[in-house]
Formats: sequence, C-alpha cells, structure tokens
Amino acid sequence: MRLRLPTLRKFRSYRNPYDGLLTPSGADLRDLGPVHVCICGSQVFNVMASFDDYDLVWYFLDGTCVSCGALVKVPCPVDRDEAQTYGD
Repeated sequence: MRLRLPTLRKFRSYRNPYDGLLTPSGADLRDLGPVHVCICGSQVFNVMASFDDYDLVWYFLDGTCVSCGALVKVPCPVDRDEAQTYGD
C-alpha cells in the first residue's frame, strides 16, 4: 500500500482566485460568531492567509472545517480577550 500526503487542488485561473478553493459542503455556522471548535469536534480549518518573511501577516476570518466542510468564522486575538472577560 502506498501512502500519499494530502494536497490542495491546483490553482486554475489567475482571474478568479476562488477557483482553487474547495467548495463548502457543510452548514453555514458563521452566525454563531468566532469558534475554535466546529460542531463536528474538529479544531482544524481551511483559511486564506498571507505570509511575509515567514511571518503570518493577515488571514481571512471566514474558513471551512476540514472534517465536515462547514463554513465558520475563525477567531482572532481580539475574540480571545472578549471570551475571557465574558464571564465577569
């Protein structure tokens, strides 16, 4: 048995950058706000990000769950501060 590493779909067009992204196949959970765990239990998401000199410069807050394909809003550092002070 031969194992293969998972790979992303090839970039197909320079006119529309979204052609290379996977089509969301799950529920739209963006109304729930930023989540760090999907309803399926996965903590891994596909997001579009930019790097400069090996540093993460920015990323889109919309993402898809790797396991179930649900659309989610991923958290950012500001969301962590709000979640920690919510119970006070």
